[in-house]
Amino acid sequence: MTQKMEKFFSGRKALKITGMVVGGILLAGLLSFLFGWIIMLLWNWLMPAIFGLGTITYWQGFGIFFLAKIIFGFGGSSSSETSSHKDKKCKDGTIRGEIGKEIKKEFKKEFEKEFEKEFEKEFENEFGKEFNNAYEQKYEKWWSTEGKASFEEYMKNKSTPESPSEPES
Repeated sequence: MTQKMEKFFSGRKALKITGMVVGGILLAGLLSFLFGWIIMLLWNWLMPAIFGLGTITYWQGFGIFFLAKIIFGFGGSSSSETSSHKDKKCKDGTIRGEIGKEIKKEFKKEFEKEFEKEFEKEFENEFGKEFNNAYEQKYEKWWSTEGKASFEEYMKNKSTPESPSEPES
C-alpha cells in the first residue's frame, strides 16, 4: 500500500511543481503588463504637466518598465542574501579567503601609492615648485623663530616629573 501512495503522491508532486512554474510565469507576465499600464498612466499624468513632455502609449510604458528592469536589475536578492553571497566567495579561514584578503591589501597599497604620485604631480603642476620652495622657507623660518623653542619647552616639561599634589588637611 505504501508503494501505491508514493506513486500517487510523486505524480501529484510533479503536477504541483509544473503548475507552480506555469502559474509563476503567467503571474510574472501579467504583472509586467500591469506595470506597463501603470507606468503609462503615471507618465501621461505627471510628465506633460511637470516637464512638458508628450504622452506615451501602453507599449512605450511597457518598454520603459522593461528598460528600467534591465538597467536597475530584476531584483530577487535582499541585502542579507547579498552579504551571505559575499561570505561564500571570501570565507574567513580558508586559503581562498586569505589569498583574496592579501590581494585586496596589495591592490589598496598600490592604489594609494599611485594616487599619491598623481596628487603630487597635479599639485606641482597647479602650484609649481616655487610654491613648494616658498612653503619650505616659511616652515624653516617658523621653526627657527617659534617652533624649536616651543618644542624644547614641551620636552623639558615632559621630562621633569610633576610632584604629586599633597592633600590639604
